[in-house]
This record gives sequence, structure tokens and C-alpha cells, in this order.
Amino acid sequence: MAVKSIKFEASCVKTLSAVEAEPTRSNQHEFNGVSQLKSIFGEVRREDMKASFSERGSDEMHQSFLTWYDAREKHPTRSEFRLYFKSNAVMDVAKEGDNIVIGFDKNGNIHCELIPQGSNSHRRTNGWEPG
Repeated sequence: MAVKSIKFEASCVKTLSAVEAEPTRSNQHEFNGVSQLKSIFGEVRREDMKASFSERGSDEMHQSFLTWYDAREKHPTRSEFRLYFKSNAVMDVAKEGDNIVIGFDKNGNIHCELIPQGSNSHRRTNGWEPG
């Protein structure tokens, strides 16, 4: 477990795909905007949101910035939300199949906590739904 646990008010768990995690597959630095992320961030563009990135079990925190946007905002009938993140030490080690918990703490701060595949924490978060 993390040295200091994060108490989320609103969060979701996302299993990372290859294009979300591995620079050799894509250099986009973004998470696909699944419905759980949409329920947290809404349907309005939000830019330069400060976020803390960490890996479960480590006390190191890395600051980065997020942008929530609709990649199809000019399309009259389609939307495709994405959560863009700036490169950081945590996402640099992320792999396909890892889980990431994304959410807000009680003070409205955004946290992104990476949970490596194969860890005990990863097994406990598989299938978890936002609460």
C-alpha cells in the first residue's frame, strides 16, 4: 500500500490500453474518455488542471497537468472525450494492463494513482466501479 493513502471523493479505475501507456505504441499522452471519466469531469472542456501522479506503494508524488476535451467538438452529432496528460515519471513506467485510479480528493485536488499489473492492489481493483 501507499505510504500515505489517498482518500478519493469521486474516482474511477481505468485499465490502460497499449496506446494509453506505451510511447512506442502512441505518443498521444491521453486516456480515452470512458463514461466513468465523463461522470467525473463532465462534458465541458477543462484545461491546465493540476494533478498529482503516484504509484501505489510509493510515497513519491509527481505534479503534472491534465486537459479534458472532446476530440470531436466540431462534429455536430458525435463526441469523443479524452483526458490529456503531460509526460511525467509515473506514466513513463506505465504498461498496458496496469490500472490507474483517477479522481478528486475532498479538497478538489486531482490524483492519478498507478497500480501495476500483477500487484495485490491490481487484483483488488479489477472490476471495481466508481462509488
